[in-house]
Amino acid sequence: MTEGQFAEFFLRQGERVIETKACFWYSHRPFLYMSLPYYRAVSPTRSELARVLLGGPSAGLRFPTDLDKSSKQIGILVCSDRSYDFHSLHTKSRTATRRGLENCPVEQFDFAYLARHGHRLNQETFQRQRRSLRSMTEAQWQRFCEVACELADFEVWGAWVKGHLASFSVLAIVEGWAFFHYGSSATEYLHYNPNNALTFGVTKAKLSDPRVVCLCYGAESPLTLSLDDFKLRMGYQRQVFGERIGLNPLLRPVVSFGGGAVIHRVARARPDSEMWQRASYFLTRSQT
Repeated sequence: MTEGQFAEFFLRQGERVIETKACFWYSHRPFLYMSLPYYRAVSPTRSELARVLLGGPSAGLRFPTDLDKSSKQIGILVCSDRSYDFHSLHTKSRTATRRGLENCPVEQFDFAYLARHGHRLNQETFQRQRRSLRSMTEAQWQRFCEVACELADFEVWGAWVKGHLASFSVLAIVEGWAFFHYGSSATEYLHYNPNNALTFGVTKAKLSDPRVVCLCYGAESPLTLSLDDFKLRMGYQRQVFGERIGLNPLLRPVVSFGGGAVIHRVARARPDSEMWQRASYFLTRSQT
């Protein structure tokens, strides 16, 4: 699919999408926008940034750019090795992956099944990660699956234990890039290593697909260090960009006169709160 079709995926789920000359922007969280797709470095003009920040409206925005245009860096986790196999994995992951493949067949399945059975895995994943159970409601999940089913180049793959869905990943193929766009796993089956099996099976399968030039497993984050380590051990590499985070100019006085200090203080007092940790990270790295 094209970048515009990928943007339509978010739009049809009720999210705000803004198109500027540099790229599309989508509201991946309330009042926060990210460039789309995030594997591509962009250089929006000040007027484009103002259009998103003031017209969104948006409290802030985030986008990857060329390394010489930012003092901050962010790593995108990618894999493009056509010879990807067990030799690509870190030694600590090879045994777990082999056991996972022995226990968990990996195969593509349909979004109708995912709509019926996937939300339970979402809820269990949210609980393990100490995220709000309303991060994805049942209604939002049904809409997510419906739209993904209707648009081209969305796929869902699963790892199974004794006929039960143990983990799944939703992939979006955008202009030759295959994104791990969304995924969850069942707590009771984690000891079978379904995530190792799924990542390995999907990566190997998609790198044999001539339509796919590279897989992207998302951006690194200080809030998901253990998950990022898992991806690196599974043979993914860091592709480094400059990172730009922009704050709405109308909020700068609030941040400057004590608001920012309050957010950082609350984040330190509540280390398990994803919302406050992200807010603190956002302010620390904001540049425009």
